[in-house]
Amino acid sequence: MTQSETSQPATRIEGRTFVIERAFDAPKELVYEAFVNPELLSKWWAPKPYTIPVCRIDLRPGGKWHYCMRSPEGQTQWVLGIYEEIRPVERVSYAITFADEQANPTDVIPKQEVTVDFADAGNGRTTLTLSFSLPTEEALHATLKMGMSEGTAMTLDTLEQEVLPTMKRG
Repeated sequence: MTQSETSQPATRIEGRTFVIERAFDAPKELVYEAFVNPELLSKWWAPKPYTIPVCRIDLRPGGKWHYCMRSPEGQTQWVLGIYEEIRPVERVSYAITFADEQANPTDVIPKQEVTVDFADAGNGRTTLTLSFSLPTEEALHATLKMGMSEGTAMTLDTLEQEVLPTMKRG
């Protein structure tokens, strides 16, 4: 696999689930750490030009992932995830939705069930697969129209281009 192949995510829709898959030139321990460490995750999870000024992670089944995305104009959107499954360096799954600053869920968007798989791709490389399941196919298509695919691809670009190289340098 060449460098250009690692930069292009593969996407597909399976019923009410959107899947995005991308290979990274980094071992899965590093990719996993970038996904579960709040300091690291806040550097890449929001699509640019948004930032994540607050990111709290309680990484355990039933634990919360609560973060704030801020636009360049200063508008904020809080997001709440509840972890369901944690298999270190293999899989993380959670349910996620918009919330308020106190981590109370809102009904602005439908809740999504998300599974993140970290797979060894050989030669120190990792394939990251994110699966977002919505309650209905209609809800999935509405979410995709809001830019879910492009936003997720953008965050993965930042992970590859900015966060993982810094982590590899130690």
